Amino acid sequence: MKNIIVIFLLLVVATLRAQDMGGMKMPKQENTKQTETYTCVMHPEIHSSKPGNCPKCGMKLVKEKSKAASETKKETETPTQKDKAANEDNMQGMKMQNAKKEQAQPATYTCVMHPEIHSSKPGNCPKCGMKLVKEKPKANADNKAKDDMKMGDMKMPMKDGDKTMDNMGGMKMDGMQMDNVNETMDNIMMAKKNLGPIKTITSQARPHTVRYDLYIRDTTVIFGKKPKRAIAVNGQIPMPTLTFTEGDTAEIWVHNELKEETSLHWHGLFLPNKYDGVPFLTQMPIKPGATYLYKFPIIQHGTHWYHSHSGLQEQIGMYGAFIMNKRKEWDIPTIPVVLSDWIDMSPKEVNRSLHNQTDWFGIRKNTIQSYSEAIKTGHLKTKFSNEWKRMLAMDVSDVAYDVFLVNGKNQSEYPKFKAGDKVRLRIANGGASSYFWLNYAGGKITVVATDGNDVEPVEVDRLLIAVSETYDVVVTIPENKSYEFLVTPEDRTKSASLWLGRGQKVSAAKLPTLKYFAGMKMMNDMMDMHGNMKQMEGMEMANQTMDMNTVMYPEITGYENDDKTKGSQEDNGTGSSGMNDKSGDMKGMDMKNGNKNDAANTSAMKGKMEDGKKKTDEKDGMKMNHNSMAGMDMGTTSTDIVTQTMQC
Repeated sequence: MKNIIVIFLLLVVATLRAQDMGGMKMPKQENTKQTETYTCVMHPEIHSSKPGNCPKCGMKLVKEKSKAASETKKETETPTQKDKAANEDNMQGMKMQNAKKEQAQPATYTCVMHPEIHSSKPGNCPKCGMKLVKEKPKANADNKAKDDMKMGDMKMPMKDGDKTMDNMGGMKMDGMQMDNVNETMDNIMMAKKNLGPIKTITSQARPHTVRYDLYIRDTTVIFGKKPKRAIAVNGQIPMPTLTFTEGDTAEIWVHNELKEETSLHWHGLFLPNKYDGVPFLTQMPIKPGATYLYKFPIIQHGTHWYHSHSGLQEQIGMYGAFIMNKRKEWDIPTIPVVLSDWIDMSPKEVNRSLHNQTDWFGIRKNTIQSYSEAIKTGHLKTKFSNEWKRMLAMDVSDVAYDVFLVNGKNQSEYPKFKAGDKVRLRIANGGASSYFWLNYAGGKITVVATDGNDVEPVEVDRLLIAVSETYDVVVTIPENKSYEFLVTPEDRTKSASLWLGRGQKVSAAKLPTLKYFAGMKMMNDMMDMHGNMKQMEGMEMANQTMDMNTVMYPEITGYENDDKTKGSQEDNGTGSSGMNDKSGDMKGMDMKNGNKNDAANTSAMKGKMEDGKKKTDEKDGMKMNHNSMAGMDMGTTSTDIVTQTMQC
């Protein structure tokens, strides 16, 4: 009987216990052990079940907190009234949670000049060696808050499309400002309208072999101040322009009549490797007295150039244009234009001087910033700071060239054009080390191709062409006059000219001299006493988009107040000058688009500040002032420099 009573009591206790636990949901065994997940601190939308690297930025993935796993667990459970109330409390306290997340984020470090570099530890940038600075976690917290939007008890992850729309709401698409896109498209439409319909001509000749014989000989020239040795091909400098039509076969016989080896490289051409022209790599050098055949198919079109690939022969005359026409080409006058630089000093001596890192070339150009000039212009403090940090004097171009040439002359004339004619210039920069500014007295320059590739037409007031770069541009002759196409080296010390048309000469606007102390001061303000770059609040310096020379352009940042100061509006010399001390204030400066469309138009070159500089900065709500760089946005100045074009 006792056993029956004990069994009955045990059943009653078990029943009561089961009723008490009826509303309690037992966790599944599989959830007791949370799954470890990994994410990227820069891209929190990335999740992985295994450690590794972020597919977007390459950074090492870090382990996600267990809180994320508990949130996933809550989503799999059926919410009760208590859960809903807790969710409402969570929604009310979301800001506090986000703040905690922000504080809990691991510290990361980046480089101000290479923002794509990220590191979990302090150190130096692997690209430039600069000291890494700590990144702000705010951007990460904001992105995570957007991705983890919640409504009630339902988690709503944001889709990529929503992020794109959000970026468009902020007037940016992948770093590109929408207003710049619209401005570019308007420019393209206007350029096409002004260019108008252009007749084309179709080549009736069947593809065939085109032969050239090139005889390479020593010669003596007087480009500078004294007779110097040079190398002429077929008796001319630059070398003959080689012209082909797409589909032809090039047969080029090179006769080396020098007392040294030589070779020819075809810059930018698609051809068999054995004809690329690099001695001891793709071919053996062409010995003195020998003849060599380059034979390859022409399978492309566009403006290119060719040059010697032996020693320093290119610098003393061995460069020329290489033109490949389409089967159906524009029927307008076309001029190959080869730009170059010349110095009476032998190329080997130039090379030796550059390796010694002396200021001799700066002294020759009068672009050195001496103590006497620093005192005279009120920049002694800047000069002392520069010396203390062991920085060399500011300079733009390394070599003091004696003369600059357009098709082998400092002044080239083409008088056959009349009013209304459109002329296509196929421009190749064959200079040894010079970048050139190009501007035209007859109006806008329409860019139609770059490096042999057709692009959407873009109108510019001036254009910067780099070493070995090529551009196809179209200019119009407004009246029956001779208009100057001005070629100015980047340091603005000298120039060369191409004159188009006949009659009264119309000169292009000369570029004002640079303000070297302004550049020196900017560099000093950006670096600490150990030579490391400072972190500057609000300043964006994306890789290869910051134009350090911009602060030295008087037509951008304003002329010196004293007309007697070098770099003032009245100065025609080549010396240095600085900006007002307020120019050191670069807080809030946005240089993201510093190298795009950043110079002034022709009227600005005459001393007038363009209207774009007077507009209110939309980001910081600050007005531009040419004596202060606070709130400066270099992406909204003008549309006269082409550094990017849209390919067809």
